[in-house]
Amino acid sequence: MRLTTMTDYALRLLMHVGQHPDRLCTIAEVAQVYGISEAHLMKITHQLGLAGWIETVRGKGGGMRLACPPAQINLGALVRSVEPDFQLVECLGGGT
Repeated sequence: MRLTTMTDYALRLLMHVGQHPDRLCTIAEVAQVYGISEAHLMKITHQLGLAGWIETVRGKGGGMRLACPPAQINLGALVRSVEPDFQLVECLGGGT
């Protein structure tokens, strides 16, 4: 099984944010730590926010934080929310 780069980056973003529960983390900060494009992280941050994995604060002094304690994050549910066409085997496709 292979995951996309988007899932890899989403997991990295959540790990970084989870390591700093006392403050808001920025996209620029995460991009610098992992050497990831800020534009790509913006899309991932938006998707994670819509799915309820992170809370985002806009404006000066804004950033992101986990929406729930790290122990409550189910990796399977996270991967399924980031990988919309997640099919481990062909029979899960629903077509035939």
